[in-house]
Amino acid sequence: MSTVKQKRAWLKILCLTVLILSGACITGHKKPEAALPLDLGKQIQPVPTHSVLADTAYYVWGGSMERTEDGVCHLLYARWPKEKGFQGWLKTSEIAYATADDPAGPYTFQKTLLKGFGKGNWNEESAHNPHIKKFGDKYYLYFISHRKEDLGLSDWLNHIFTQRIGVAIADHPSGPWKVLPEPIIDYQEGKAANGYMVNPSVTQRPDGSYLMMFKSRPPNAEKSKEFKTIHCIATADSPTGPFTIAEKPILTKATAEDPYVWYQRDRYYALVKDMYAKYTGHKSLALFESFEGFDWQPSEHIMVTKTEIIWESGDTTALRNLERPQLWFDENGEPKMLFAAAWVKGQSDSLTFNVHIPLSDKK
Repeated sequence: MSTVKQKRAWLKILCLTVLILSGACITGHKKPEAALPLDLGKQIQPVPTHSVLADTAYYVWGGSMERTEDGVCHLLYARWPKEKGFQGWLKTSEIAYATADDPAGPYTFQKTLLKGFGKGNWNEESAHNPHIKKFGDKYYLYFISHRKEDLGLSDWLNHIFTQRIGVAIADHPSGPWKVLPEPIIDYQEGKAANGYMVNPSVTQRPDGSYLMMFKSRPPNAEKSKEFKTIHCIATADSPTGPFTIAEKPILTKATAEDPYVWYQRDRYYALVKDMYAKYTGHKSLALFESFEGFDWQPSEHIMVTKTEIIWESGDTTALRNLERPQLWFDENGEPKMLFAAAWVKGQSDSLTFNVHIPLSDKK
């Protein structure tokens, strides 16, 4: 073989070797960050003592926060007078407003933003479970309310099964808020939702449209003695709807509560309350995910936190309930604060409060 041919042969071998080695190196690389499974539980940090919102005169339950460009943190939360008892949320809850200079608090009450509008309105009694989001240059406050109607059930169930989802719109979290005159979603023939529609969470999809997850009930739930919930997905081109409900319900294996849904990197996530420890083996907050937003599976790291608070002091408080999870994201789109409603285990319901749990950067 001539010297020239030998050089060409060796050059081909060298190029082939480089390609093979390059492929091996690429194959051996870790998955890109967008494909890494989210482990929200590992981001949970000890809670400062000032990261609690309580009120001696009111039950405090569930908070949702947005931070404006001036750095002020605006927390919207549900409250109702303690004299009404814990179940008083159904008829007398209102949405209150507090501010802080830091997402962790402490928050200072400013005013009441929203109450029931009275007889003749769909939101006749109460305003409950606030969920605030900013889309474009507007703020949207999703909440639940109901009207009085005799469905032939008990007084409690008559109120429960007339609950619907509404939305208010404002230029600033402090208001004024304009409530739309009708619920933004109702029964749709052949679709998944039955019974009531409550506890909404809304996120923007990559294509610019909107996806809502909310809690509902199986068919004929008002006649059933078993408390079982389902969840539904609905989509719309606008944050105010009209929302179209998907035909297939989700999270039907066991009872879940209080979904918080968002899109991060390459998929949707939903943080929910595992009410009876059927998904994680513990009464906890659990994580689910979906690539398209309609078929949901438990995340690889499904457990986010058990019903407890670990304080900066090292002490742990066992909770009867840890509910209404809502996340706040920083300017990089990373979850940095988990807001939740808490009820201390073994104590009367007067020991309910909101807790603001710091989240670290992902590892």
